[in-house]
Amino acid sequence: MSQTTPPPAPTAPVPATGSPGATATAAAGEPERTVTSPLFFAHERLDGQTCALGLATGTRMRSLSARAFQLLQAHLAPRTTAQSEAAGFSRAEREQALAAGLLVDADAPTTTDMFRWEDSRWSRAAYLLYSQQDLPYTEPVDGKTELSTLSDFRREQIAGFQSEAAYPERFRVDPVAEYHLPVPEQPITYSLDAMLARRSVRKFAATGVDTTTLGALLHHATANVRMAEDSKAGNDPYYLLNSFYTWLHLYVVVQGVEGVPRGVYQYDFARNSLLATGAQPTDEEIASVIQGQNWIGGGGISVFVTVQWDRYQWLYRHSRAYLNLLIQTGEFAQELLQAGYQLGLTGWLTPAVAEGRAASLLGLDRTGADADAIYYLKLGYAK
Repeated sequence: MSQTTPPPAPTAPVPATGSPGATATAAAGEPERTVTSPLFFAHERLDGQTCALGLATGTRMRSLSARAFQLLQAHLAPRTTAQSEAAGFSRAEREQALAAGLLVDADAPTTTDMFRWEDSRWSRAAYLLYSQQDLPYTEPVDGKTELSTLSDFRREQIAGFQSEAAYPERFRVDPVAEYHLPVPEQPITYSLDAMLARRSVRKFAATGVDTTTLGALLHHATANVRMAEDSKAGNDPYYLLNSFYTWLHLYVVVQGVEGVPRGVYQYDFARNSLLATGAQPTDEEIASVIQGQNWIGGGGISVFVTVQWDRYQWLYRHSRAYLNLLIQTGEFAQELLQAGYQLGLTGWLTPAVAEGRAASLLGLDRTGADADAIYYLKLGYAK
């Protein structure tokens, strides 16, 4: 588990082998059970760039050996000393991992605190914290390359991606029913007065939203999605770089919409329609997906912003891509909110989505698609 190059100087003085707490634990005797630190985050080394490893000790390492990763994989669930020995890992290896902060005492109160990242589903914040920022651009950035040359370069890059694997299609549910929403006749005009009068509320009226309003809301908010898809229709590889929400799916849970039954729907961007999945969750079941936040009742809709990972990862092939995705998520949430304000609706949003529960509620776990709901918005009328 030796490092290939010395780590940067830590922000606080610690022994070179790890944190004072980890060293003392190993010296006093190995814990009965050890587990991989839940505060361990790593990036794959790419094109000679630094591999940033975040640890509970607050230090960073340049790289780890394959043997170290084998040990961490084996200890994802707590193991006793005997179980670790049976798996082929020596006491010396475990002591070194404990001293470095890679392994921790599975039964220590501090480890319980560390696992709050996972138990409370705060891992997204950690991914942002350790997002790699020193990656070089593939294309020239000196400003001296002619646009035509740069365009040809980009086409070649995308053509190379296509030779490896086809650009994934957006998945579409097999609906039990489809509800077409009215398409607005005019483009939306954003009024400054409406923006200044906007309200964020946590109490929603039981008043239902009519289909004309819902159709306008979803159609206006997804204009950039259709723009990006239309640009790809000519099969020019260059336009696959048009990245407006390439990953996006919308799942709409109707709680009170006139003419549309309560239930879970996938939104069809092109047809401005709702594809019924057949599920009809209660407000309590919806709230259980967002950490029990019970303000989501009343009329209107719950919207789950959902990521199709393979479609996004086909284009974005670096560890910083996750940060970009979360930025786009926030941008799309603004698209929904701004359209809602112009239509007299109000809303609230939260990233506190339990992905496993959301997959079950929305039926994502039954589509076969590699997709997760990562953001939630409630839109309706203020109470």
